[in-house]
Amino acid sequence: MTHAERTIERIRPRQFHEAVGVEDRRVLGEGACAYFRTGSFVAGARLVHEIAQRVGPEDDHRPDIDLRPEGVRSG
Repeated sequence: MTHAERTIERIRPRQFHEAVGVEDRRVLGEGACAYFRTGSFVAGARLVHEIAQRVGPEDDHRPDIDLRPEGVRSG
């Protein structure tokens, strides 16, 4: 266990969803994720393309993105 893992205070999913500013996020098995409803696979692919254009080669953290038929999930 790393130092960061030892200092994380875990909360229940209900506490997370009651927090202010997390309306676009959901709690899944691996933690909090954002889900953007795009309405179509093509619109979702455009969103993923736009996200990819904004991530530079020097960025240490690149988002995990899951493209679905009706939306995009980002963790």
